Amino acid sequence: MALTQLVPDGMKVRAVGSKQKRKRVNRKSDADRLAAEPWRAGGYGSAYRRNRQKGIELQKGRCAVTGKVVAEKAGGKWRITEPGAGVHHKVALSEGGTEDVANLVLLSASAHALVDAQRRRDAMS
Repeated sequence: MALTQLVPDGMKVRAVGSKQKRKRVNRKSDADRLAAEPWRAGGYGSAYRRNRQKGIELQKGRCAVTGKVVAEKAGGKWRITEPGAGVHHKVALSEGGTEDVANLVLLSASAHALVDAQRRRDAMS
């Protein structure tokens, strides 16, 4: 799956050079974060956790972009095995996205970082 399929129409995804240094970001307090991001107030409930498991199962634990195995099933539950990998919302909750399986995709750390960085750049412009 191409990175451009993981983000809303019109959003461009640019590759980041491997030698680019990452800046350390100061994290907001929980209260500040909830004030700035009210869609997080409900947290990630049981429906999200069920859909997350279904999404990982559909992808058999592989990143949608790279095909790399980033999750394994143990004890009947899928667990992310690669640090930084995760389940990504194609349309962000802040932009009206949902927690439906169709809006979730499993990404490796590198693919997830690219998509999230592009989303942040687009939000700043």
